[in-house]
Amino acid sequence: MSLYKHLTLKDRELILKGLSNHLSYQKIAMQIGCSKSTISREISRNGGKEKYSIVNAQNRYQQKRKKCRKPRILSEESLRRLVIKYIVIKKWSPEQISNRLKYERKISLSYNTIYRAIKVVKLVV
Repeated sequence: MSLYKHLTLKDRELILKGLSNHLSYQKIAMQIGCSKSTISREISRNGGKEKYSIVNAQNRYQQKRKKCRKPRILSEESLRRLVIKYIVIKKWSPEQISNRLKYERKISLSYNTIYRAIKVVKLVV
């Protein structure tokens, strides 16, 4: 099990509070429960001691988290429209769509993914 954890908004507030109270990186790290190098990197990435911003740090973190994920296969608009067309117009099941895409277009899209998209993303509305 890894001891690493992502900094939260509350952690970033503690960092800003510690900086305003002129605490050392070690003391801030002890309050949060992480390494002092984590605190040092967080501060240097997000404006330094003088210009550290919780909002900018949190926004930057969230943008990086979005980019590190694998994009969903049905987020591609042309494939999404094709699947919707097969469901709505041709009345095909996800199993039929999956097999047809493998056969015709050499696209590997499982029927489970299509079912999940229908349920979670509301693929067909």
